[in-house]
Amino acid sequence: MDGSISQKQMGHACEWETSMILRIAPQLVGDYAKAEPVGFEDAFEGVPRGWITKNRTRAGHIGYPHLATAEKGEVLLRVFAEDVAGLIERVIRWDGKSWG
Repeated sequence: MDGSISQKQMGHACEWETSMILRIAPQLVGDYAKAEPVGFEDAFEGVPRGWITKNRTRAGHIGYPHLATAEKGEVLLRVFAEDVAGLIERVIRWDGKSWG
């Protein structure tokens, strides 16, 4: 995606989400630069909805919000938008029968 993005997965109020909000509504972001990293270990792999954020972190975030930038947010929003557009194009081309 982008070599400047450290996280390989999305957390909560993490580098990815904080970067995107910095890009679209920076006035909503608090003092993220001082946020301590919260790792992804013990993530109940295989059951991503088997926990809530309060079970995993006292700080309220999972990931590395201190690494966020508006520039990273622009990259993430662009990549996600391109992926959504690609999905819509696949739906348009679908023959209504096959699942391939």
